[in-house]
Parts: sequence; structure tokens; C-alpha cells
Amino acid sequence: MAGTKRTYASRKPSNGPKGSKEPVSSLVPATTRCLAIPEIVITVLSLCSKSDLAHLARTCRHWSACALDQLWEELDSIVPLLVLVRPLRLALETEYMSKWEFDGNAADADCNRFREYASRVRSLKYDENDPIFKKENSFIAVPAIQGLAVVHPFGSSLLPELQRLSWCCNSDETGLSILPFLSPSLHDMYLDIELSLSAENFQRLLRSLAHRTPELQNFCLSTRHNVSNVNDALVHFFRSTPKLRSVAVPQYYHTPELLGTLGRLEGLEGLETDWLYTKPQYVEKGTALLFPRGSFSALKRLHFHSSLELATLLLKNAGPISQLNELGFSSRKFWPSKSLKNFLLSIGRACPYLEVLLLNFCEVATGDDTPDDAPTFETIRPCLSLTRLRELKVGWDLPFYLEDADVWVMSQAWKNLRILRLSSDPDSDEVPHLTSIAILQTFSQAMPDLEYLSLYFDQQHVPRFTPHLELRGGFRFRLELDVGNSAVPDGEDHAIGFFIGSLCQQCPTITATQTHWTESLEFVGPEEEEIEKWARVEKLTGMICESRRAMKTTIETLRSRVATLEQMIGPPATS
Repeated sequence: MAGTKRTYASRKPSNGPKGSKEPVSSLVPATTRCLAIPEIVITVLSLCSKSDLAHLARTCRHWSACALDQLWEELDSIVPLLVLVRPLRLALETEYMSKWEFDGNAADADCNRFREYASRVRSLKYDENDPIFKKENSFIAVPAIQGLAVVHPFGSSLLPELQRLSWCCNSDETGLSILPFLSPSLHDMYLDIELSLSAENFQRLLRSLAHRTPELQNFCLSTRHNVSNVNDALVHFFRSTPKLRSVAVPQYYHTPELLGTLGRLEGLEGLETDWLYTKPQYVEKGTALLFPRGSFSALKRLHFHSSLELATLLLKNAGPISQLNELGFSSRKFWPSKSLKNFLLSIGRACPYLEVLLLNFCEVATGDDTPDDAPTFETIRPCLSLTRLRELKVGWDLPFYLEDADVWVMSQAWKNLRILRLSSDPDSDEVPHLTSIAILQTFSQAMPDLEYLSLYFDQQHVPRFTPHLELRGGFRFRLELDVGNSAVPDGEDHAIGFFIGSLCQQCPTITATQTHWTESLEFVGPEEEEIEKWARVEKLTGMICESRRAMKTTIETLRSRVATLEQMIGPPATS
């Protein structure tokens, strides 16, 4: 972890009995000696729950500092900090909101006590819908935070060692209350700005952030605000953060002014898109991603939203594109198949070192332009030239159709592929052909090193399989199988569980999720009933894997004993 490093004094074991000739180390139990080492104590405490840490902090002086550091390191609310100063009381409550403030004068605060705990905080999440109050639109009144900042005598920052800050703002009243919590050592900042915060106050907030976070390395902004409202304020903020390494902004925020400013940051490695709020309509502004000459010298990751034509033009201009190892592209304009093929071929030529490729074509077309053909392996065949790929994810309105031969071709081209997701949460499955879940057997043979696989499977076809006990072949690592919106084929959860279990050397995890590309769109996610069925499949799969592992251990033990007996008996006598 970057930032100030905590140090703890080692606890010396007590002396042995008076007159004892034995070394002290031999008189102290090994467990006690181990727990006198700070690094071991920290590791043990990192596995404890919050309530356990609170109890351990009161156990002994040696553990107290470590336990308190772990307990206060990450906070999901500012309430535990504020109650150190004064108790809180409900100042205003209506049908729509409730406001809390200090019970008494903040000038009477015990700032030394506040500082003792506040200096331990490394990560803070703030949401106006504070989880502690258990009621929507419940927040701390701004005067309470302002009063604490005024009487706080230990510098301008309430949390001097804060490194990660996540701040959700959905009203004008609390827009600037973030400022007292900013720290000069802040490395990561995530801002979620609702439309209820006016554009004027949004600009004021961004301008107030400037020069307060000189060590900032990672910045993410989520908002529905139009980029034209805050473009200048964002440029002003980014000019004050010379050490930025990664920036994520909403769709349509890649304006020439922002790109010009970010392109001059020497250490910027990632320019990405935040997907918390997606817009179904296409907006021309902020999509013409043309890099100024000599900019983005350190860029390794690029995620952007644009039309296919503008994206192809970007790839032809090369520049920093040629050094990328991660590329994410999203488009919602109509794309003829020939244009898409040329675009993917352009990626292969422009990005020879690419290791991660993310393509989002969900809700890509509307009206009469919507294509009827489902994507197949031919759709992504132009990507075979990207021989370094470790991760490939493709989002589409329709499910992918794969055959066994396609899997073998992919295995030959992408020998390092570990993560594969092909349209596992489509908006419709009304296509002539769907991929059978039986294809998992081919994947286990052709690509046994896969760690994550996500496809949309046919609901009708239950595969046949030959059960075997020994762990020969199959997926070598703990596979995460994401079935997206798929239903359990024919509802045969037992048969599917046996089948998947026969393909895995380690117990897999089975999930049914949506990609971040579709979560905020009007897509139908997996039904609760199907999620429960897949959970039963996962449980049965785990039982099969454990049984096969136990059988393998038994067989290996018997073989070892047979070999030992043969050595004892010696070779058979010859006539």
C-alpha cells in the first residue's frame, strides 16, 4: 500500500525464571514468540471481523494499536468519525429526507481523541444515503462538518493519512462538504455526481478540488451531467494532478480540451470509460478521439465510446495506440458487417501488443437497422492475429453461436487466453442456433488453462457424458463459469452438475450475472428461479470434484503402498 507505512515495535518475551540456565526462547511457547512479531499479528488481524477487532483492541497493549489500525482503516460512513466529536441528533425530518447535526457546540469537541482515530483512516466512502441511518436521504448537515473543520487544530485536513476516497453527492446542500476530508496523500478518488447537484455547483466542486490532491494517481467520475457543463472545470482540475496514472470518465467525455490536458501527463497509463450511467442515445460530442501529436507517451489502457468510422480513423493514425496492451471499445451506431470486420482487422494491425480486448455492441442499433444475424465465430475471426490476448469480452444484443471446431481454432491462436466472455447476457435469444452447454467439454480439452468463461447456452440440449473418477485432463484451475442470462438446460440441474463436475480438476464457481455494459439498460437479467437452479448445479459440481479428488488420493496411496511392497519383496524369482 502506498502512503505512510505503519510500524510497530516487536514485543520482547519476558525473562525466564531466576537462576534458570535455559535460553529464554526455550521457555516461551512458539505461539507466543510468533505473536510477538508485528507482521504476523497484522496478518492474523486482517482475517478478523469488525466486531472481533473491537474486542481484540481491548485485549492487550501489544495488539491494541494493530487492531485499531485494522478497525479504522476502511470506513463506509463518516458517522463513526463524527460521533468521536459530539453525539449526533436528528435536526430535521420530513417525508423525503432527514438531517443530522451535532448535539451541542462543536467548539467543545475533543479534537485530540478525534485525531487519534482519524489518523488511522486510509479509505472512506461517503453517501448521502448513509447506511448507518438505514433510511434514504439521511445525511449529515453541512454546518456540522464545517464546524468541525473550523475548530480542528491539526491542519486543514480532517483525515491526514487518507489514501482512497469514494464520494456520492446528490444535492446542492452537501456538494462542497467533501473538501475538509481531502488529504494531500490521497491516491484514489471516485466521484458519483447526481443530476440533483446543479451544473453550477458541480463546476464549483471541481474547481475547489484543484491543487488539493497533488499525489492523486487514480480518478474516476460517474455522472449524467453533460460534458459541456463541466468541461473547463475538469480541465482546470486535471492540470493540478501531475501524477495521475489512470482516469475514468463517462461516455462522451473525451473532448479535445480534456484529451489535450490529459495527453500532457507523462505518467498517465489508463484512459477509461465509467459505465455506471449509460446513455442509449448516440451523442457526437466527446467521441472524436483524436490524440494530439506526441501526447499520451505512457498510455497502456484505453477505453472509449465512439462510432465505428471515428474509431477506425483513430486506429489508422496509430500514435500511442500501437503501445496499448488493453483496449475497450463501445458503439451504438449501426455497423455493416464489412465495416466491423475492417475495424477488427485494424485493431490487429494497430495494436500488436494487445493483451485485453473489450468490445461492447449492446443495443448497438435501433429501428429498422437492427441486424437479424446472430454473431458467430466468424465475427471475431479477425482478432486471431492478436496472439498475446489474455482476456476477450464481447457484448452483443444477440447470443454468440460457437461450434467445437471454433474452440480448437481459438486455442491455437490464443495460447495465453485466460478470460473469455461472449455475449452471455443478450437482450434476445430468438436466433436459429444456440451454443450447447456440451461445448464445455471441448473447452476443457482445447483450453484447459481458462480461469473465466462466460457464454449463453441453449436451454433445450442436455449433454451426454461418460463419468470417470481420475482427474485426467479438464480445466486445471478453479474455473469461474458465468452463465449470464442462461437457464439450466431442460431444468436438469443434477445432470448439468455431474457434467460440469466431470470437466474440472478443482471445484468451479458458477454465477449468473450481467456485464457492466447492460446493467443500467433495459435488459432482462437472470431470473431468481434460474439463479437458484444454477446454485444447486454449483453445489453438486463441487461435490463431484471433491469425490474425484478423494478418489485420486486413495488411488495414489494404494499405488504408493504397492510400490513399497514390491521393493520389500524384490523382483520375482526366475527359473
